[in-house]
Amino acid sequence: MFSQTKRGKGHAGEGAHQRGRDQGTPPAGGTGAEKGERVPPAPTGRRDAPRFGIRTKLAGTYLLVIAVILVVINGVALRALEESYLHDRGVKTLANANIIALAGQETLLRHDRSTFYFVRDFGTQMEARVLVLDRKGRVAVDSFGEKWLEGQLLEHEEVTSALSGTGKTGVHRLESGERVLYAAVPIIRDESVAGAVMLVTDLKDIDEAVADTRRLLAAVSAAGGVLALLVGLMLADHFANSLNRLADAVRMIAAGHFNRRVEINSRDEIGLLARDLNEMAAKLEEADRTLRHFLADASHELKTPLSSIKVLAQSLLEAKEMDPEVCRDFLRDINGEADRMAALVDDMLHLTKLDDPDYPVTFGEERVGPLLTHIKGLLAGEAAQKGIAIHLEEEPQGISWPLNGQLFTRIFLNLLDNAVRYTQDGGRVTITAAVEGEELAVRVEDNGPGIPPEALPYIFDRFYRVDRARSRATGGTGLGLAIVRQAVRRHGGTVAVESAPGKGTAFEVRFPRTPPQRKGGFGA
Repeated sequence: MFSQTKRGKGHAGEGAHQRGRDQGTPPAGGTGAEKGERVPPAPTGRRDAPRFGIRTKLAGTYLLVIAVILVVINGVALRALEESYLHDRGVKTLANANIIALAGQETLLRHDRSTFYFVRDFGTQMEARVLVLDRKGRVAVDSFGEKWLEGQLLEHEEVTSALSGTGKTGVHRLESGERVLYAAVPIIRDESVAGAVMLVTDLKDIDEAVADTRRLLAAVSAAGGVLALLVGLMLADHFANSLNRLADAVRMIAAGHFNRRVEINSRDEIGLLARDLNEMAAKLEEADRTLRHFLADASHELKTPLSSIKVLAQSLLEAKEMDPEVCRDFLRDINGEADRMAALVDDMLHLTKLDDPDYPVTFGEERVGPLLTHIKGLLAGEAAQKGIAIHLEEEPQGISWPLNGQLFTRIFLNLLDNAVRYTQDGGRVTITAAVEGEELAVRVEDNGPGIPPEALPYIFDRFYRVDRARSRATGGTGLGLAIVRQAVRRHGGTVAVESAPGKGTAFEVRFPRTPPQRKGGFGA
């Protein structure tokens, strides 16, 4: 089994004279559009696929990581296994050497035929080559009986250590490439070192066991690598398909198909991205719908006064003779329609500014009472014509609050104007301002006809009118409450309405103590 058990001149000499490594050193090498709606252009198609797509990158990275982990684990496991084998073999061989040194103390020092037979028998039992050395490190007896080796000086570190009184083992590689284990222990006589016993055993069985384990690990690793590659490809396909679906949806949305949605319900980052994309698409769709409705409503609102102006102007042009007073009436009507168009355009521009989140609004400490008194004065004449009493209540007196004065004026000028317009003659309008905790609450209440419940959810929409005919007759643009809502939002506040048919209407606006901080100034 062991090469050292085979007799042959020169073999033991190589083992005896080769310098090598200590024990434990490893071997070397080893859609569709609704009728009348704008139809977006079709997407130009999928872009050219990248040379190395996310699928390839994910699968390659996954496989590389698994391969590195397997190589490291296999290397560490093989080295630990080999070191365990070598340690056990070293302990066993060193123990056998000590047994020989203790059992044959007198016999070993004779250096005669009895010594040879003694070590030969032990060597056969232990499957090792036994060398007996004198105190200078020269070979005295060889269990293989090779005379040419007797008298040769061995200078291995194991021999040096044994002659110093300490047993030691070490692994060496012969010129043939075979590894062997040296174990040397001292022979003690009269409490002094009289020589040494050296055992030489080959490590072929350990090398074969490690090689078998290496092949087994390689086979298992290959199977694991194939499995990891399949899993990696599946995961890569999953992520790549999800990302491709997201990319397709982005291209469709970019082309104007805002109704496109992505059905990805995973709870990872891709699922979160899909939900954000769907939310963005929904907002874009709503914004697009709002814009189209706004354009349609604005066109309709502008068309009515333009048509009136056209008819009146045409009548003036075609009339051969016209009473001067009738002519002045026509001109007054044309002027009124022009004023109505100007007011509508002004409201549209103002609302556009309020819609822009980058449009700057600044806030300063404003006295609420004087502001409301000024607004009340602006509508006092119209209220007096209808016999409507406007009452202003402030609690406590002298309230000062961080506001934008121009926006505040626009808010309550619109609310108070609506209250006066739609309250019957002889009615009453009340304005109350009070501080409630960290909020300023301003309430405008009238005893007019009220608003039907089905109309309440829509009264802040642009161009919405509860009674369209009456609203035009009173000169409204249909944008007043939309401006109120946006102006209140720019203050960080809220607006609420309470109304019922025949019981009047109350609007309550709340302004926070700390409004949003924005740079720049506001210009109405």
